[in-house]
Formats: sequence, structure tokens, C-alpha cells
Amino acid sequence: MSGFLMDQGKVLLQVDPGVCRFKAKIECWVEDNLLRCSIISGCKHVQDFAAAMEPMEMMDAMRMPFSENKVYVIGGKTLEHSTCPMPMAVLKGLEVAAGLALKRDVVVAFDK
Repeated sequence: MSGFLMDQGKVLLQVDPGVCRFKAKIECWVEDNLLRCSIISGCKHVQDFAAAMEPMEMMDAMRMPFSENKVYVIGGKTLEHSTCPMPMAVLKGLEVAAGLALKRDVVVAFDK
């Protein structure tokens, strides 16, 4: 299935996770028909998450249900908070890098 990837070049994302204040930079791209990512963050748990992220096939990144998705599985083993936005952000970046989605911001905002 990886032969269907449409390399969109490097995709850069900025993540502001909220109250923990450990902002992150994510870079996603396609190389050798595999999805890859790089993450920079001051959070030790996100660093562990980044270190565990190996190149993957498209179906590993897009797999449903969530409990079988490789990115969420890695997040479940390395991240401390179930609401950490990093797995979702990585998946959005990989999806765009593979040409499966457009670059559109995802926003979660509390009404004040």
C-alpha cells in the first residue's frame, strides 16, 4: 500500500499543548515509501514518544480503531497524559505528508 503515497514534501507543525506549556515542533515527511517524523519538545515524555516513532507504512498510521493505531499505541506507552495532543498532531502531519489530507489547522478552544 505504501506505493500509493504522494510525497508532499516536509510538513511542519507547531503544537501548543496547553497548561503543561511544553510546546513542540513536528516535522513529517515521506522517505523510501515510509512515513517519518521528527519531534522537538522540552517534555521528557514527548521526547520518549519521538524516540519510539520509527518509520511506518501508511496503513500503520491510518489504522483504526485507535487502540490498534501504531502512533496511539506508542503514545500509550510513552506519554503520561491521555489528553496529550501529540499523537493526533503527528497523525495529522503524516496524513498531509502522504498527500491524504490538506493543510488545515485543528483547533480545540475553550469558551471563555
